[in-house]
Amino acid sequence: MEFSGQGGFDLIIVDNHPDGTAHEMIETLRKDCPSSIHFTAVNEPRAGVANARNSAMTRVRTDLVAFLDDDMTAPKDWLEQILKAREAYPAPVVFGPVITALPDDVSKHRAYFEAFFARDPGHVTGLIEESYGCGNSLIDFSKVPGTAPWFDETMNEIGGEDDRLFQRIREAGLSFAWAADAPVNEHPLPNRIHLSYTLRRAFSYGQAPITLARLSSKRQYGTIAKWMTIGAGKPVLHGFAWLALFIARHPNRAFQLDKAIRGLSKVLWFLDFKFYGSSSLKNSTPNVSLYTPRPKSTSAKADEA
Repeated sequence: MEFSGQGGFDLIIVDNHPDGTAHEMIETLRKDCPSSIHFTAVNEPRAGVANARNSAMTRVRTDLVAFLDDDMTAPKDWLEQILKAREAYPAPVVFGPVITALPDDVSKHRAYFEAFFARDPGHVTGLIEESYGCGNSLIDFSKVPGTAPWFDETMNEIGGEDDRLFQRIREAGLSFAWAADAPVNEHPLPNRIHLSYTLRRAFSYGQAPITLARLSSKRQYGTIAKWMTIGAGKPVLHGFAWLALFIARHPNRAFQLDKAIRGLSKVLWFLDFKFYGSSSLKNSTPNVSLYTPRPKSTSAKADEA
């Protein structure tokens, strides 16, 4: 969403399937959209999360843009609250909380899944040093260093394209802001509410510090070595903790397995799991491949863990 004037905004929706499969849903939304909102629908046939976001940005007419992911819903006062936080703390990016909305029939590992898909670190409204995902954020592109394309298209299939954007801001010495009163709900797809999915994502998330250090404007070898050292001990520490909880059939044992996987990923940083783009169109589960240098610019058995 972009803000085209006081009291109004433009709504941009991107259908990122080559065949434009969301056409009927988009037309329904268009009919229901108030006349005060300028509604734009874009079909970006090149699969990939960065492609979709960059395509939307070519239609944007102002600097101030709010982002929601396709599995998120927002309350009526969401824009009002996130704009209010920005007025008080005019950082380049304002993030808000994400609350997981699981189906009622999910019982196994429920606490873990609720925590995994959520983003609620407990910040109060104000400036923060951390950056988070693009979903539920408000970005002032006039304050972001660099130029378009804003999202790194070399990360179309693995994610992290927004991390690269926020890295520009961090390297420029700028801060971020948090809007505690602007939460949204995330509704995970059923085929994602399984350890076979979340542990792959945990592996990818765990790689993030090393990925950013490798792709920094000046490669940070010391940081890479530090995170690899930290990661080497976590599979043992949390692996034994998970094993003990597994034997006891503790309902929260998945938390320890998640931490072990995130540690292991810092040692095996050269493996990439592919979740988006052409990989998501071809397969129902993510692919994994050996790392290749990037240019700068549902399993019940698995859930037994």
